[in-house]
Amino acid sequence: MIIREKGQSRLVYCPTDIDRCSWIYGSKDLSDLLQKSVRWMLRGNSPVKVEGKGNIEIFAWETEAGFALHILNYTNPNMTRSSIRSYYPVGEQKIMIEIPEEIKITKIELLKADKQIPFKQQGNRVEFIIPEIVDFEVAALNKD
Repeated sequence: MIIREKGQSRLVYCPTDIDRCSWIYGSKDLSDLLQKSVRWMLRGNSPVKVEGKGNIEIFAWETEAGFALHILNYTNPNMTRSSIRSYYPVGEQKIMIEIPEEIKITKIELLKADKQIPFKQQGNRVEFIIPEIVDFEVAALNKD
């Protein structure tokens, strides 16, 4: 592994297939190494954070109406296999997202659950809780 910092740039080079090995063999050490490498490159700054139990993947993007978060639940003993035959729902997932300071969120909707949920916004930080995720959920953050 090569780790380099030059000016504002940071680089982590892994001369082998660490991500594939981590996924196939379920190696916690390799997974931790990858996660810590990404956090170091981002200087600990992540615009979206998730707290909760389970294996969750999240995609965030800005839309014309506001922002969207697509949350996938991979919690399953067969998560590294080619197909998932049953779902293992996860409970509360606390989501924190940083948005531009001038944007005011007016409501958050869970599109799969088809309901609005409460949220808090302080400056550019928005926090909310998704009560449960079976397979996936999409949170739509609508702006003013």
